[in-house]
Amino acid sequence: MVKMPKPRLGRPTKYHPMYCEAIIEFMADGYSATAFAGSILVSRSTVYKWADEHPEFSDALKVGQARSAVWWEDCLRDNAMTGQGNATSAIFGLKNRVAHDWRDKRDLDLSSSDRSMSPKAALDVSRLSPEALAEIVALGDATDTT
Repeated sequence: MVKMPKPRLGRPTKYHPMYCEAIIEFMADGYSATAFAGSILVSRSTVYKWADEHPEFSDALKVGQARSAVWWEDCLRDNAMTGQGNATSAIFGLKNRVAHDWRDKRDLDLSSSDRSMSPKAALDVSRLSPEALAEIVALGDATDTT
């Protein structure tokens, strides 16, 4: 008996390998992946799904994102050198497109190496017996000097 291939279910994909080169070229003008999606009449989630399913497209998307960052950095550099343009919009574009390089927020770990200065966990009173709760309230009443 000849084994027949399974029929593909669902809508056929709109993905085409030519999109690898297309996304790099498109994003080199400072555009986002979302704008690329709009230009080819698919959703943003479709573009990211293609990146998950096609390693070559995932690589192209990353190169496109880097090329977009170059465009925005060139805009900012040109503004700094000539005084022409809008530095605020360039900085905004960079903070949103290349946040790991351009964000203002820094994450600081202020805990000590032995964790002695780490924040203490809050007391979970839901696990205390009614007697234990009454004892805590009584202690609080005993120290209240008002």
